[in-house]
Amino acid sequence: MGMGMLMLSYLVLGFLMLGGGEGCLEEERVALSLLKPFFPFLDYTFGIGGLDYYDAGEDYDSVEEKESSIDCCKWERVECNPTTGRLTHLFLNVTYMYWYDAASGDYSKKSWYLNASLFLSFEELQYLSLSGNVIAGCVVDQGFERLSSKLNKLEILDLSFNYFNDSISTSINELSSLKYLSLKENRLTLLNLINGIKMLSKLNNLETLNLSFNYLGNNILLQLHDFTSLKSLNLRGCGLEGTINLLELNTLTNLKELYLDGNGIEGIESSIQEKGEMRLNKLEVFGLAGNKFTNTIFSSLAALPNLKSLDLGVNKLKGAIDVKDLNALSNLEELILSANEVTELVPSQELRLMNLKLLHLYGNPLDNSILATFDRLSNLKSLSFGVTQLNRSIDIIDGLKNLEGLRMSCHSDKDCNISLQSLNLFSSLKTLYLNGFNIEETRLHLHSQNKMDGLKNLEELDMQCYPDKDCNISLQSLNLFSSLKTLYLDGFNIKETRVHSRSQNKWQNLTNLEELVLWDSSLPFNFIGTLPSLKHLYMDGCYLDDSLFKRDLGGGGLNGTLHNQGFCGSTNLRVLYMGGNNLKGDLPDCVSNFTSLQSLDLSSNQFSGDISTLKTLTSLEKLDLSSNQFSGDVSALEALTSLQVLSLSNNYFEIPSSLGPFFDLSQLKRFRADNNVIYAESEMQSSVPRFQLNEIRLSCCGDAGQIPPFLYSQHDLRDVDLSNLNLEGEFPNWLLQNNTNLGTLNLANNSLRGPFELPFPPHTILSYLDISKNSIHDKVPTEIGERLPSLSYLNMARNHFYGSIPASIGDMNSLQDLTLSGNQLSGDLPEHLSMGCSSLVSLTLSNNSLQGQIPSSWSNCSQLSTLDVSNNELSGEIPRSMGSMSSLEEIVMARNHLEGPFPKEFCHLNNLKLLDLSVNNIFGHIPSCFSPLRLNQVHLSKNKLQGPLTNAFLNSTILVTLDLSNNHLTGKIPNWIGNLSQLSFLLLNNNHFEGRIPIQLCNLSHLSLIDLSKNNLSGTIPSCLKITTWNEIYEEYARYVVDFEMANIPLSSDAQAPTADTMFASSPSSFSIDEQIEFTSKNISYTYKGKVLTYLSGIDLSCNRLTGEIPHEVENFRNIFALNLSHNSLLGPIPLAFFDLKQIESLDLSHNNLSGTIPPQLVGLYGLSYFSVAYNNLSGSTPAFTAQFATFEESSYAGNPLLCGQPLLKSCSTSGPSPSSLPKGSTDNGLIDMTAFYGSFVASYVVVILSIASVLYINPYWRRAWFYHAGEISKCCYYFLEDHILPKRFHCGN
Repeated sequence: MGMGMLMLSYLVLGFLMLGGGEGCLEEERVALSLLKPFFPFLDYTFGIGGLDYYDAGEDYDSVEEKESSIDCCKWERVECNPTTGRLTHLFLNVTYMYWYDAASGDYSKKSWYLNASLFLSFEELQYLSLSGNVIAGCVVDQGFERLSSKLNKLEILDLSFNYFNDSISTSINELSSLKYLSLKENRLTLLNLINGIKMLSKLNNLETLNLSFNYLGNNILLQLHDFTSLKSLNLRGCGLEGTINLLELNTLTNLKELYLDGNGIEGIESSIQEKGEMRLNKLEVFGLAGNKFTNTIFSSLAALPNLKSLDLGVNKLKGAIDVKDLNALSNLEELILSANEVTELVPSQELRLMNLKLLHLYGNPLDNSILATFDRLSNLKSLSFGVTQLNRSIDIIDGLKNLEGLRMSCHSDKDCNISLQSLNLFSSLKTLYLNGFNIEETRLHLHSQNKMDGLKNLEELDMQCYPDKDCNISLQSLNLFSSLKTLYLDGFNIKETRVHSRSQNKWQNLTNLEELVLWDSSLPFNFIGTLPSLKHLYMDGCYLDDSLFKRDLGGGGLNGTLHNQGFCGSTNLRVLYMGGNNLKGDLPDCVSNFTSLQSLDLSSNQFSGDISTLKTLTSLEKLDLSSNQFSGDVSALEALTSLQVLSLSNNYFEIPSSLGPFFDLSQLKRFRADNNVIYAESEMQSSVPRFQLNEIRLSCCGDAGQIPPFLYSQHDLRDVDLSNLNLEGEFPNWLLQNNTNLGTLNLANNSLRGPFELPFPPHTILSYLDISKNSIHDKVPTEIGERLPSLSYLNMARNHFYGSIPASIGDMNSLQDLTLSGNQLSGDLPEHLSMGCSSLVSLTLSNNSLQGQIPSSWSNCSQLSTLDVSNNELSGEIPRSMGSMSSLEEIVMARNHLEGPFPKEFCHLNNLKLLDLSVNNIFGHIPSCFSPLRLNQVHLSKNKLQGPLTNAFLNSTILVTLDLSNNHLTGKIPNWIGNLSQLSFLLLNNNHFEGRIPIQLCNLSHLSLIDLSKNNLSGTIPSCLKITTWNEIYEEYARYVVDFEMANIPLSSDAQAPTADTMFASSPSSFSIDEQIEFTSKNISYTYKGKVLTYLSGIDLSCNRLTGEIPHEVENFRNIFALNLSHNSLLGPIPLAFFDLKQIESLDLSHNNLSGTIPPQLVGLYGLSYFSVAYNNLSGSTPAFTAQFATFEESSYAGNPLLCGQPLLKSCSTSGPSPSSLPKGSTDNGLIDMTAFYGSFVASYVVVILSIASVLYINPYWRRAWFYHAGEISKCCYYFLEDHILPKRFHCGN
């Protein structure tokens, strides 16, 4: 007995030493901790997707929760041997951190290199998934070959959705125990893979090989002949083309599954028709979907008689298919011919497809005669097809009694009808999908329902109606489906308008219904209250006519007020989605009875009031109340301790920045409360919250005081947005230090101060950092590239950063968007930036004091789309190498000291949309080849450009802004300008253009501003010129969109048509809301930008040599804001039609040869604030001195001797004062002795000049300073005269 006990003790001790009993082995626990930096979510539970991580179906709101157990064998991503305690399965798919993609505005991932030796400790590992981690390869000498000596039980290796290249095959060829290998969607090519494939053939136990979605080409088939153990081969999307020969795979005699979908294969060589030559006798599954096969494919497949599944969907099958062509495939169980152009299946008396269980013909132009083909397929379980032609009503045949799943669609222009009586034949049917059908029925009485019990097994009913059809079904019909668990109605009209209480017993057969989905359908809503088993209810865009919704007249959708009836009886609900409707009013009291609710979504409605009725819903895990009009405090949510996701954004809640009311919500992971009333409490919470948040969003407005102290206790934050809160204090570098998984940090538009300190050690996860619009006064840390190496978005604009831009920024290889504008940065542009800018998409360094030249090495930034270095002190020429930056869309270099010719290499920038080189010293011609097709904004004003336009911009037909003002351009304005159909702002003023104004300008219906002033243009003003505003363009476009997309849809009484404010995103032409336009109005040059531009319109043709009369047609510019025709030689009267220019504010007709009277009706232009008709030949009385015209001075009428009336001194009733009426003794010179005055002035001036000259001659330092400042002052005076004085006094100095 003692010996037995001793032996038992040794066994127990040995068992414990091997890791049996509690917990995983310490060695493996340590190994997992070493993996953690590379797979940050290793010890989190979420989104396990098996071998293919895209099957995970991960919800954006899925909660990522850290494993609570210290025993790694209990983690969701780990499985262990229950006897030895050793790790056997490791699911590391999608565990790498996302990073922000500035190009797409989405989150992507950063590639990296794996040290495979980290897995050496897992000696009993059988399953390893590394899918979806963007691994680019293995560290040198640390690849998977290191695992071959110890991991001899590894059978499954999933490397899909990574960035591995051809070298990976040499790394894994020694893992001889492998049975499953997936390299799906990597970066393999056959160029360097041939030797690697041969090495992979050493994997003698390999049964499944997935190489899909790698571009390998046809030669891959020949390279696989040694993989004799393969049972499944996947070559989907591998670039196979033309005709292939399956004999090249003849050595794969064990192959059961072959997937060649998604290639460009057109045929299979006819030689395989000889059965004796084909050795793929075990092949059962053949995927050929998404290729280019025609009807001849069926004869080519006769050599594969053992096929059980064949997929030929999305090919080029056409017309009739003779069923006898399929008879050779007598073992076929699944046949998919979807999405071809098959019109019929010709029946055969010798039909041999008796084993067929699944037949999919969906997406073919069939008619209802197709049903006759199915009559003998008695084993068929699943059938899908669609019809486009109806010869008669569809009648279901009797031969499909075993059918369990049926999907039918109708694409006919006529109504499609199907009778319930015919559906009654499917006694085994469990799933029914009807798309575009009406249910054809006579009224069914209760005593006749026993005749319709054939559908008693139906569990899922999905009916969809096309938008252009009117589909109906009665509630009484739904009652026939007594086993129904899921009902999906899209676009259906339920005939009954109300379910009366006395008739509710009629719906007792739907007692099993658990899920009800209603999209754009009508339904008496108190019907829902009669469904006792209902657990999931989804509604969007529905019209529910019941006492639950007191509908507004003209309302639509769920438009009304929620009341205490209707669905209040559905107390078993687990999920309730009513988002995206127009529901109003308070929440009904009965919501408090839904104590089983786990998910409640009321987002994007117009609910108001408080949320006190929610305090009893203690089972809620997800609550979304965003985008409503709720108000009050949030104390009702304190009791919802099961909440994991809480969305309160876009309401009027009063939420303390401390989040005190939520401290007891221990499960809370995601908290979103943007755009509410965020306030700072008088006394901050001293307690520590029970939650550990992954996400917090409090972006809003107002004053939230200091950074909330509860953030000090958070250690698992991933996404933080505390922008626009006017937070005070220093930059919280501890937030980065404490949260090593933090990926997004947005602290923009606060009052944070410096210093700007970075965490140590480096934070490798952070990808998005925005600290713009704060008050940080510090240098940009020189080590920023080392401390934050994974940043893809960095915005530090509008602070007080000074000093130079650190060279280490060039080490941020993932950086896509860098914005440092609006600071006090100085020094040269960092040439080292070009070393790591392969991912850089946007670079904004504007409004600093940067100097030097633009580095030519920046041309290495091949992905750069936006470059903005405007408002600096840059000099030198624009690098010609920029012409090779083919991704450039926006170049902004305005207001620098750049010089040199316009780069001809810019002609290669085919993607260019915006070019702004204004206010520089660019000279020479604009190359005639410069005409990018996508160009929509050009700003080249205030340079020294010369010569004619020739063909520059000829092909830029979507150009919106063309500003070439203040240059030395010559020649005529080209006629092709009339082809720029989207042109809105045309500014050619202050040049030397000559000739007539092109009549082709009349073709431009979007013109808002035309400034051709200060040129040498002659001829008459085209009477057909059209001027509009962007606001008018957008409202017209909005009406078009509304008419096109909302025809026959009634608008609610408070609905509003889209305006310019809401239509920018879908504009007919490109326009930037940040664009700046300089235009002279009211005799002063203004800069207009932003929203003001959408309402601005004007014409300035002043300072030319135009002749003829002013056009009397003003209907083409009725809403014009400013009109300047001054300093020309115009004749004739002032058009009376000017009275219709009700929006005009500035009208200048001075310095012409106009004659006649001033129309008195002009006093009705109440918006007019500048008016001048000076220096013409006008006569008669001035307009009545009232309203706006009472503000105009005599200068507005000067130089017209025949004019009279106020404000002129000349009265229309007299000829004016006579010389005799002047005071006696008065002289022209008054009382001053002008001779003495002039003499003393000249003497004083000479003395001052001589004194200054003497001082400068004696002191050389003062002399140099004097000439330097004199030069700077003269330069400033020149630009001041150019911009302000010259337009007033020397208006036509060409």
